[in-house]
Amino acid sequence: MKITESELAAARHYLQQQLETHSWWPKEQPGEALHEFTLMNADAISLTIWCEKWLDSGQQSLLAKALKH
Repeated sequence: MKITESELAAARHYLQQQLETHSWWPKEQPGEALHEFTLMNADAISLTIWCEKWLDSGQQSLLAKALKH
């Protein structure tokens, strides 16, 4: 999935909400994922790279759905 600059604010909001609500999210190394999220959410390219690294296909699908609404 590729996040565009026009989707950046919505993607950042969705991901921040998931990270704050679910201490286990994403499934692998959530603490490290949160730390990298704070470093990599400034632009769409970096956030796309973060998503590809940390989110599984189901989580990426949910993000894509959230961005379409």
